Amino acid sequence: MRLKDKVAFITGGGAGIGAAAAVRFASEGAAVVVAEIDQARGADLAESIRAHGGKAKFVRCDVTDEASVEQAVAEGTAAFGGHLDILYNNAGGSTPHDDMVTVVDMDEFWRCIKLELLGTFLSSRFGIRAMQKAGRGGSVINTASYNATIGTSGRDCYTAAKGAVIALTRSMAVEYAPDGIRVNCIAPGVVISPRMTKFQQDFPNHRIFDKKNRHHRPEVPSHLLGPIEIEDLTHMALFLASDESKRITGRIELVDSGATAS
Repeated sequence: MRLKDKVAFITGGGAGIGAAAAVRFASEGAAVVVAEIDQARGADLAESIRAHGGKAKFVRCDVTDEASVEQAVAEGTAAFGGHLDILYNNAGGSTPHDDMVTVVDMDEFWRCIKLELLGTFLSSRFGIRAMQKAGRGGSVINTASYNATIGTSGRDCYTAAKGAVIALTRSMAVEYAPDGIRVNCIAPGVVISPRMTKFQQDFPNHRIFDKKNRHHRPEVPSHLLGPIEIEDLTHMALFLASDESKRITGRIELVDSGATAS
């Protein structure tokens, strides 16, 4: 098992990519802390993992609230020996209210900054402290987006926040290398998921589907290697969480099926 005897803390762990990672990590031997703001969703997933023979604990966590994150990390790690080996900062997501800087509502800007950047910052703050206390090193996996590496119309708040996450990843990698803590970042392309499908159905005329954004337009084959699925991201997350990537830090791993190369 690739994560045997490791403890993983996954934010946004109750659904989508986070839930898939939680299940996968548990199947590879990790004890998983499912950190999720939706109590029913998070508790159900943790119970399902346990029912299938894995180790999991749900903790309610609002990544935009410092006290909530501190409590979640303390409670989650205490359940599995008091240490932490893997932190997967997965919580996040854009909304249809994002837009250009000249027209977007400032509430949307701050929502995005808090969820994407502050959430990553706070979870890293307390997660890395737990790693340092245990003295076992560790792996931090942040989540950005390929949108932060290219120009994208209609998502100025999201791309700004994700760009900041990329910069934070690199500085954290340098800061915590002496502790044996690696910090990397996954930058997905457009993932085929229930969330994206619903977004396209509900907002077919949204600016992100503008002709300038060919990577988001379903009629344009920008995915050179085929559509990106959730499991493609869990494969990358598992690799970065495992000792197989023990010499890798400060990397921004694009999982975009070649979209930014075409």
